[in-house]
Amino acid sequence: MVWTVAYSPNGVKIASGSSDHTVRIRNTLTGERLTQPLLHADVVRSMVWSPDGRQLISACNDGQIYFWSAPTGSQLGSPLQAHLDTINSMAISPSGSLVASASGDYTARLWNTVTRQPFGRVLQHNDVVSTVAFSPNGQFVATGGRQEIIFLWDISQEGVIATDAVNLGTASLSFSPDGKTFASTSRDGTCKVWNSETGELLLDFDDHQNKVWTVAYSPSGVKIASGSYDQTIRIRNTHTGERLTQPLLHADAVHSIVWSPDSRQLISACNDGQIYFWSAPTGTQLGFPLQAHLGKINSVAISPSGSLLASASNDHTARLWNTITRQPFGHVLRHNDEVYTVAFSPGGQFVATGGRECIIFLWDISQEGVIATSAVSVSLLHAAPIPHFPGDADQVRSHWVFFGIYV
Repeated sequence: MVWTVAYSPNGVKIASGSSDHTVRIRNTLTGERLTQPLLHADVVRSMVWSPDGRQLISACNDGQIYFWSAPTGSQLGSPLQAHLDTINSMAISPSGSLVASASGDYTARLWNTVTRQPFGRVLQHNDVVSTVAFSPNGQFVATGGRQEIIFLWDISQEGVIATDAVNLGTASLSFSPDGKTFASTSRDGTCKVWNSETGELLLDFDDHQNKVWTVAYSPSGVKIASGSYDQTIRIRNTHTGERLTQPLLHADAVHSIVWSPDSRQLISACNDGQIYFWSAPTGTQLGFPLQAHLGKINSVAISPSGSLLASASNDHTARLWNTITRQPFGHVLRHNDEVYTVAFSPGGQFVATGGRECIIFLWDISQEGVIATSAVSVSLLHAAPIPHFPGDADQVRSHWVFFGIYV
């Protein structure tokens, strides 16, 4: 089983870590293996590259961290016994001077990548720590796990770490287009806006009457919309929190929302299989709801041009719709189980869908009215973010990487 995959910062190399106790480094474009397998004593669960791409750091189920020369595949010194249990996640600081590790031993830790000594104190939790990340400026570390709490740790003063805990009970997260803020929604009926760099709570909305399931910034970043099980959407000013329209009323719980690329329309999808279209400036409903599915709609996505809408449902289908005529586009994207998520490729030529089948389906929609399945991956365990490649984004679709086994 392949647990983890990561591109080098320049996109030239790709590394995969596996239950067979090895890491393999390959050329991203040709697939050629560039080194011998990097041997470990246990299952490889997480990897990070140094910012200059010359080192690869890997972490294992036995709590050890390994350091490797990426050009040669040589091990750099002995493994570091970092934790007493599985290391679930690692992250490296923007400067490359610190690596953070998150473990099943209820701790996260920071390490100097040159001396391999601990930096600061142990970041203690009350349960398994599943994930860790650095802020873009390297001043903060965020950790999270089974506690359903995001912890923010200030590491700006060497050797001193102060904690700030954010209890989200999170149902949905969305970053602003400029990345400076993010919004979280909660089962307690609240929607909050946070400073991405400091973790400061900027806005707190509590006017929904039931759990808030989805949130989305407008592409312009000026507005934010939240959708709730109270069967409403609220549209607010991102900076002041002022409510800009009356609540947008639905016949059932709102499960997913998406903005048009020009920010002038908001499209919402509900548990009853209906899709609603709204004028974002006025909050006016545009026509009647579209009965798109026979079951709950879990996710909607809009094409880069705004001409097509994709919806994924519990009725074992995903569908495409013309956003002007609201007529179906192409044939039904049929699955053998519930479909949870849908996304367009950056060029708009492909749609990816996935769900309970644990399979990622890629659909080619380049020919109007004709949809052919382009590729079927194995079940997703880890997807690597793709560095920038020159040229048309859809020309590098072969670099979409999914590793795992069918379950």
